[in-house]
Amino acid sequence: MVKIISYLMLLPMSIFGQSDSISTLLKTKINHEGQNPVHSILLQIENDSKKFSYKQGFGLVDKNGAPVTKDSAFKIASSTKLFVSTIVLQLEEEGKLTINDLIGPYLQSINYLNFDNLHHYQGAKYAQDITIEHLLSHRSGLADIFTDKQHEFFELLFSNPTVNYSPESLIKLYYQMNLNNLSHFDPDQGWHYSDVNYLLLGLLIEQVDNVTLAQSIRNRILEPLQMEDTFFEYYEAPKKTPLLIKQYVGAVNFSNINTSFDWSGGGVVSTNNDLTTFIKALFEFKLISEQSLTKMTAVRFTKKNESRYGLGVYEFTLDNDTYFGHFGFYNTFVGYCPTSGTSLSYSISQATPNFNTYQFIGELLRQIDIEN
Repeated sequence: MVKIISYLMLLPMSIFGQSDSISTLLKTKINHEGQNPVHSILLQIENDSKKFSYKQGFGLVDKNGAPVTKDSAFKIASSTKLFVSTIVLQLEEEGKLTINDLIGPYLQSINYLNFDNLHHYQGAKYAQDITIEHLLSHRSGLADIFTDKQHEFFELLFSNPTVNYSPESLIKLYYQMNLNNLSHFDPDQGWHYSDVNYLLLGLLIEQVDNVTLAQSIRNRILEPLQMEDTFFEYYEAPKKTPLLIKQYVGAVNFSNINTSFDWSGGGVVSTNNDLTTFIKALFEFKLISEQSLTKMTAVRFTKKNESRYGLGVYEFTLDNDTYFGHFGFYNTFVGYCPTSGTSLSYSISQATPNFNTYQFIGELLRQIDIEN
């Protein structure tokens, strides 16, 4: 009994010590000057079985803004793909589709898609060979608006940063940029990350669920999990007025730009607390079944120096711990380590910081002595 009491007395000291070490490291990365400022960092780490919880925010909303809080909101960018993938797997469980289905029959009626011409490769058309699983796993071969035509897209964006995009206008842009003729391979013959895959999945959800994508996310994930600080930016009003941090790409404040072009590939705004609620619910089978989660996390090789990818989920390995989750453009991440039961969510607020984010996060996690 004396040993147990002594252990319980020492445990809070150990946790506080780990938390102090993490806070010290986070503060060293705040930088309000230069071409790659990091005005804020938000971090949440939880391990229920080991009774460890860390939730903090450091820095300012912007260089001259108010201090951030641990509950400040941010654009989660491509971590949105986890939400989309979850809903597709829910629809499969409901018998409304299977991920092995060809996507064509679900989208053929959307005239502006000009579906048969979406994918040209080496003189042949392959759109009718694309399955839902190919889209979820980025194995369709479809080119990407934001990377394959990066220079042209950013020129267009900065020429009119307030324009409001829609799925139809994004598809129109896809054809204007001749991206349908720049497909990378025929379906399932490689891996190429493309938001166009998730643009099509967003349209699939709307066709099958008979509501807007924003409403589907709210009905199926946000409301059941009471994620009241999360919303689909530009496509619905937030339930609460969020304290949004400013997120940068180099010296450019992307919070001053209309990012409605992200839509199903990256349009969600959330907080670390809500994202932790989501990722824990996902891995506790509260959103999809164990069988569906197994499908989601069945990662495959992508390319050299790139993490393996499943269905809307990356595998992220640090030392001996493997997390499943998704990265976002502005250096955000939400993930879960099944072996240790640890959830991780963060926002660095800068797409191109002057340090290696993955090495830095690994250093932070090594401060946590989960075993003790």
